[in-house]
Amino acid sequence: MAKRTARFPDRKISETILDFARLTPRALPSEAPERRAREALAAACTVWNAVVFADVLNDRRHLDEVRRLIGGTPEAAVLVEQLIARKRGLFADDERRIGDFDVTRTEDGINVHAEARNPHSLPRNRE
Repeated sequence: MAKRTARFPDRKISETILDFARLTPRALPSEAPERRAREALAAACTVWNAVVFADVLNDRRHLDEVRRLIGGTPEAAVLVEQLIARKRGLFADDERRIGDFDVTRTEDGINVHAEARNPHSLPRNRE
């Protein structure tokens, strides 16, 4: 079976994930540590990738695991469900999986570098 090519918009994945997470390069005060931005983006990337696995690869295990892990925290559960709906509603045409990413602080705010990956390039686990 031939591997399918995911839809890759022309926009940088780093710009897309900042928009998805509703972060701007100046969203955090200059004195805020990079760690806060990295943690927020890690959560957003986890949800993004879980939705890509569920919707593009028809593999719900990651999405189910995210929901299970935050199930005991109502505030986090609401945030995750909002991010899932945001990915499916506003970014449904972007099938890229997010690979490695890095966050650095600059004098202008935060700088994000992220790798876009084709989800169809992953080895498939046939269960």
